[in-house]
Parts: sequence; structure tokens; C-alpha cells
Amino acid sequence: MQPLTTVCFFNTNMPWGGGEHWHLQNALLARDAGLRVCVVAGSGSELARRAAGQPGIQLYTPTLGPLSFLNPIAMAGLVRFFRREQVDAVLLCLPRDVKAGGVAARLAGVRDIIYRRGIAVPVRDRLLNRLLYRHVLTKLIVNSEETRRCVLQHNPTLIPAARIHLIHNGFDVAEFDARHSTPLIPRRPGELVIGTAGRLTPQKGQHLLLEAAALLQGKAPPFRVLVAGCGDLEQELKSQARALGLEDCVQFLGFVKDMKSFHASLDIFALPSLWEGFGFVLTEAMTMRLPVAAFSVSSVPEVVEHEKTGLLCPPNAQSLAENLLRLLQDENLRKRLGEHGRERVQERFDLHHTFAALLACLRS
Repeated sequence: MQPLTTVCFFNTNMPWGGGEHWHLQNALLARDAGLRVCVVAGSGSELARRAAGQPGIQLYTPTLGPLSFLNPIAMAGLVRFFRREQVDAVLLCLPRDVKAGGVAARLAGVRDIIYRRGIAVPVRDRLLNRLLYRHVLTKLIVNSEETRRCVLQHNPTLIPAARIHLIHNGFDVAEFDARHSTPLIPRRPGELVIGTAGRLTPQKGQHLLLEAAALLQGKAPPFRVLVAGCGDLEQELKSQARALGLEDCVQFLGFVKDMKSFHASLDIFALPSLWEGFGFVLTEAMTMRLPVAAFSVSSVPEVVEHEKTGLLCPPNAQSLAENLLRLLQDENLRKRLGEHGRERVQERFDLHHTFAALLACLRS
């Protein structure tokens, strides 16, 4: 096999999120590993803005949309780019990137065309998807076993199993440890703090955490719940908290930029999500030695080990309240789960382990 020289990270999403963070982070690691690195980002996107200031990154910012794979001018531009840069491998982020970037890479003779899928959502069994997965993509990277299951849910033969590579999201433990942090919220005497973080959407299940908090009142030691995040359900969740009589023990913080300081404010991290592609926020909390209470759904059990690094339960408020009560009442349990949680992140999800797995995938 020819040596790997040039790798292209291809992500045309406009806002910044987990996928964009993954592409830029691994692009910089690939550069530092001695590879020649290109980044294809949407014109005017946040990824393009952040990549533009990075030395050693060749940036290309075409204007692409969902139907660009049908535009011969757009496709010709991508083919020329791949050939000019002599790209050996391309890592694609979005379904539309697979259509435009993947097909253009195939036409340009790029030998390794890889789709990195980070969402646990089923792939529809359509002719176009079958053609792309079987005849355009050379490999598929999934960030969890749950994502792998969802990809194949409607068609188990969509892509051969040997071409699927499991690479968990990496977390830079050393960088996170080096950040300065001070608790965001002053503690009240004798109070324990439960926190959750995520977009305020139905998927994240904050309404179930509020129901669990209501069930705990009068049964648990004094506690407060901090909710970090913003989203469409903000007013609905605030109204629910008032209706449940939780005004004094639930605090909505809005968007929180300094997540380490947020975690430093907590004794317990709760994630009531109904599904997750990976659950990056879990690795942050576990790195901070926080015990986790979450639902045993989708990829969460791959990150949180029940009774070892956290407590998992079926997705309902009663079960969550029971697990939170155990954690609130037992300091030794909180410490034991927290210590094991940090060890698990270091052993399985540290960025250097996951990047080594990515390099092995690229070179295989």
C-alpha cells in the first residue's frame, strides 16, 4: 500500500458542534503527526473561521448545499481540489458531504473515502444510500456501537462489517486538567448540587429530571439542580419547574461556556437524555470525578459503567429519582464512582488513544 501523505477533513456544516470540534481537533493532531492536512469547510462557517488561523492547514471553502452533488460546476471544483492537493484519504462529516465530497473524491481517484458518522440515527434503505455506502465509501467510522447498530438497522448489508471502524470520541484529559476553574455558583451550607448540561430539547429529557427532583423533595438531603443550556424548551421547562414547586431548588443557567467551572459546582452529574450518539459531556463530568446518574439508553452504557462509574436506569423519572437519592445519601458511593469514572476516561476515551485508532484506520 502507498504511504499516507495527505488527509482531508471535509465538513460543510455551518454552526459549530461536536462534529466540527472532532474534525478540527483531529486535523490539528494529524498535522502535528507529520501529515499534510487539508480542511474543506462551508464558506462562512465557524469551522472555516477557526481553521483559517491554524498554521499548516490548507483550507478550501466552497459553497455547497444538499444538492451540490447534482451541480456539475460544484463537483468539478471539488475534483480539481482533490487532484491538486493529491489527497490520499478524505474524512466526511455529513450525509450531504458523502454525496458531494465522496463522489468527487471517487472521481478524483482518492483511494480512501471515509464517512465518520457521529449520530445514532438510522440510515434509510434507499438506492442512493446503498450506492454510496457500497461503491463510494471505502470505510465507515462510528463513534459508538449504538451508532453502528443504527446505521445497519434498516439494511444489515448496507456496508460490509469489515469496513466499519469503531472509534470513540476523544477527550483531551491533559488539556482539560490544565484549565483554570472556579465554581460558577456559590454553594449553600449543607446543600448537594446536581447538574445537567445540554440543549433544551425533547431528546435531552430535562423534563424527566425536573419530575425526579419533585419526587425527591422531602426525602433527600438538601439539594439544588443546575441546568446548563438553552433551546426551544426553555420557557416550557421553566414553567414546569414552577408548577412542580421547584423554584427554590432548580436554577437555569442558560448557555455555559466554561464547562469545567460548571462541573466544579457539582456533586452529581445527571444526564436524562433519551438517546445520545456518544455523550461527550459525560466524559467531561467523569474526568472531574463526578458520579453520573443517567438512563440506560443508546450509547450511554458504553461510556458509563453501571455501578462502577455511575448509576443507570430505565428512562423514567421514578427510577432516576431512586438513583439520585442513593447518590445524595451516600458520600462514599459518590467518591468511588467518581474515581472509577476518571480512570475509565483515561483508559478508553483519552484523545491520544482515539487519535492513534484513527491513524491506524487511515493507514489500514
